[in-house]
Amino acid sequence: MSIQIVTDSTVQLTAQELATLPITVVPLIVRLGNHEFLNDGKQITNAQFLSHLVNDDELPKTSQPSIGQFLEVFDRLGKNGDEVLCLNLTHFLSGTVNAARQAAQMSSTKVTVVDSLSIDRGLAFQVITAAKLAQNGAPLETILNAIDLHRSHTEIYVFLNTLENLIRGGRISKAAGGIANLLNIKVMAEVKDGELRVAAKGRGKRFIRKQITDLVERIKLLAPAKVGLTHVDNLTQASEVANQIKAALPNTLVTIHEAGPVISTYTSVGALAIEFYTD
Repeated sequence: MSIQIVTDSTVQLTAQELATLPITVVPLIVRLGNHEFLNDGKQITNAQFLSHLVNDDELPKTSQPSIGQFLEVFDRLGKNGDEVLCLNLTHFLSGTVNAARQAAQMSSTKVTVVDSLSIDRGLAFQVITAAKLAQNGAPLETILNAIDLHRSHTEIYVFLNTLENLIRGGRISKAAGGIANLLNIKVMAEVKDGELRVAAKGRGKRFIRKQITDLVERIKLLAPAKVGLTHVDNLTQASEVANQIKAALPNTLVTIHEAGPVISTYTSVGALAIEFYTD
C-alpha cells in the first residue's frame, strides 16, 4: 500500500511532473457570467479566459471544489487500501482546504489534509517533494516533516500592476498596507505565513523593475535550489528574469509557468510571481 498525493488546481506543475508523479489535482471552479468551468485547463484555455478577463465588464468569480469532488477522489484513490495526503492552497485565499477536511471526515479512505500556507509554484514545491517521497515508499511522518521544511524555506513575491481585482474579489482589503483607494499604484506583494500582504508600493514601471532587479540580485546571493516564475500574459519579462537567474546559477532549477484562470482573476494582466526554495 502507498500514499497518494492530492492537491488543487492553484498548484503550478509541469506536464512531466504530473505524468511521472503520483499526484491527483482537484480543480477549482471559475464562473464567467452564467457559465461555469472547471479550472482544469480543458474546459477553458488560459487564452480564452484572458480574453474574458480583459474584455468583460464583470470580474470572473472563483470558488473552491465541492466536498463531493474531494470525496470522490479520496474514495477512488483509497479503494485498494492506499492512503491519501492532500495539500491545498492557503486558507487565507480560499476555503478549499476546509472542503478537503470535511470530505476527509466522510471518506472511508485514510486521509491527511495539510494547509500548505502557500499557492502556485510554492504549493508545487511541497507537492512535488511529497510525491517523490511517497513514490519511494517514505512513511507519512517523513513526508510531513519534509513539507514543513519546504513551507518554512519558501518565499513568494508577486508583482502587480493593479490591486483592483484583488480588492474587488475580496482577497485583500483596501486598508491592507495602507493602500486606501490608490488602485493605480504598482505593488510588490508577499505571501507571508499564508497571507498575501503588501510588501512595497510605488508608481510607474520603474518601481516594479527596481523591485524585481533587487529581488533577482538577492536570489543570486541565496542560490536557491528551485525558482518558479508565474506570469499573466507577461512571458517576455518572466523569460528575462529566468535567463538572468540561470546565467548566474546554472545549477538552480528555474521553471516558467502561465497562470491559470483562478490566479489570473485576482492578479490581473501583467502580473509576475517569483517563488523560490532555499535548502
